[in-house]
Amino acid sequence: MPKAPLALGGLIGLLITAVPSLVHTGLGLSDVAVLSRVAAAAVALGAGFVLDDPAARTTVAVPVTRRTQRAVRAAPALVLAMAMWAAAVAPARTTLPQDARPLLPWGGLAAEAAALVAISLALATVGLRFTEGERGSLVAAPGILLLVITAALLPEGAALFLPPGHTSWTAAHQVWTALVPAALAGAALLAGGADSARPAGR
Repeated sequence: MPKAPLALGGLIGLLITAVPSLVHTGLGLSDVAVLSRVAAAAVALGAGFVLDDPAARTTVAVPVTRRTQRAVRAAPALVLAMAMWAAAVAPARTTLPQDARPLLPWGGLAAEAAALVAISLALATVGLRFTEGERGSLVAAPGILLLVITAALLPEGAALFLPPGHTSWTAAHQVWTALVPAALAGAALLAGGADSARPAGR
């Protein structure tokens, strides 16, 4: 599978979050949460490319289904993306005062990152349906950017990106947590669809 975009996304996320720690900038919990979301978006963008398969038209007759092939790519990509996100957020956490570090809501921020990656994979499977199994990233990349921008611009009453300690934090992260299995289920459902849409005898 294409590994370079995912690695690049993780590297960009790490560079963005590492700068404050390198220049010894003191940050608050809200600042670290913002950096975490930037890293999650970068990693999710990279994950949107892992299902791309330029050789899809020449590998129709293979021993396993398209759904299985794509699951074998998506599952490790999800795990690797989350590991990259955690590695990116770790340096940003060191910029917090010692007494504030235990207050960083790792679980909630991880749910956001996992949801973005899962949605990116689901959008990639949509893109595969329109490109004969070749370029899911054509939908995933702009789709995840639009999602992040939209979520960031939502009014406070419906906001999904909230500062740690906000009164609606738990409710918002129940939504993020529910999005993870929903997006993965959607990706699994759509992953085998490109074959049925392929013209007979291609």
